[in-house]
Amino acid sequence: MNQSMKLAVCLLVGWSAFAASANEGPNVIVIMADDLGAEGLACYGSTIYTTPNLDRMAAEGQRFNNAYATPLCTPTRVMIMSGLYPNRTGFQALISKDEDVRLPAAIKTFGHYFREAGYRTAIAGKWQLGQFDQFPDQPVEHGFDKYCMWTWQYAGKKSSRYYAPQIYRDGKLFDGSASDFGPDYYSRFLLDFIDENKSRPFFIYYPMALVHSPFIIPPDLEKLAHSRYPGDLDKQTRAFGHMITYMDHLVGQILARLREHGLDRNTLVLFTGDNGTGRQITSKLADMNLQGGKGTMTEAGSRVPMLAWWPGTIQPGVREQFFCLADVLPTITSVAGIPLSRQLDGMDLSHVLLGKEGKDREQVFINYGRGYFVRESRFRLNQDGKFYDIPVTFDKDRYSETVTTDPAHESDRRRLQTALDHFLAIKSEISPGLKGAGKSKTSKKKKP
Repeated sequence: MNQSMKLAVCLLVGWSAFAASANEGPNVIVIMADDLGAEGLACYGSTIYTTPNLDRMAAEGQRFNNAYATPLCTPTRVMIMSGLYPNRTGFQALISKDEDVRLPAAIKTFGHYFREAGYRTAIAGKWQLGQFDQFPDQPVEHGFDKYCMWTWQYAGKKSSRYYAPQIYRDGKLFDGSASDFGPDYYSRFLLDFIDENKSRPFFIYYPMALVHSPFIIPPDLEKLAHSRYPGDLDKQTRAFGHMITYMDHLVGQILARLREHGLDRNTLVLFTGDNGTGRQITSKLADMNLQGGKGTMTEAGSRVPMLAWWPGTIQPGVREQFFCLADVLPTITSVAGIPLSRQLDGMDLSHVLLGKEGKDREQVFINYGRGYFVRESRFRLNQDGKFYDIPVTFDKDRYSETVTTDPAHESDRRRLQTALDHFLAIKSEISPGLKGAGKSKTSKKKKP
């Protein structure tokens, strides 16, 4: 055998081994709703919203009672994709619409990790980490083979995510009619992607457009959405609840397609939210009404749903362990057997999903703009020095935002202050040549 043939055989054997290794890993789907606090789902105690598919997902999988995001979308979106805290990436507040502002391709995402491991990758829904007319290849540069995204801001104009949507799909712009509903397009795109890749490993990131304002009426499911409404529910909350039910329906389509192809037992699906519910909305739990906390450094602003579904692998039940959205990347790469190329702020919590021994997260650290807090099972300490006694045992306690000055808790306050000081010491790693950090409403200059 000559040298050329030997080289060809070696390359073929190497690629076959790599492909076989990739095929051993499960498919992974990460779904993140827009502006949905934990109180937005029936399985988390809502008495007015109807979410049968997510309730079934929770019953068949794991429901985390203590999952946290940042209180606003941009910091969370970068955090979940990178596994890094906002103060480390510099994306600490809402991304600006200025020119040349984007998520730098140098920040490695879960898209990169899965594509490098041989997975087919796709993203659909809301990007909002840079404008597509200025940076047309963003999703590909961040690890996604296929994409179907709401444009957000294009040619200087804000576009619609819902009716008459403007969509950027695999390099082509689509302007929908008044009867076209954007979320249906994003969902169909992913269903087609599953069909096309059912025989090979795939990774999907589905940052949904729903249920962010404007609060519109979706094209179907009104009777189901209204089935638990009290007679005095205001018009805005009625529309919001209808959007939740439609969001639930789209998630149900994904789960049904996995079952149809027999992929449900080889696919890990995570469902969460990017921040708390909008403050215009007051939701109802069994023993209290709860105003949405989006944009606030509170429990309502940062507590989000977290469901994990993998029939036959995940033991169903409610989990009380803490879960921060920074933990998503290290957890799903661990499940897939993909090594990390750097140390992350997020923790590998795959042992919780798989029922194995491992190190749990004891504290959650959240940064939004100039605000910081550290949270554990009973206490929370904010950067402004306020010390909260808010146990996670009951909703009324959890959402009470009760400040304590009880001397009996001074040792707890000091312990959390030490942890918070370490968190505050984290500095941005974005180099001066990379633009794209979030822009705080209180700042006048773009962050470097």
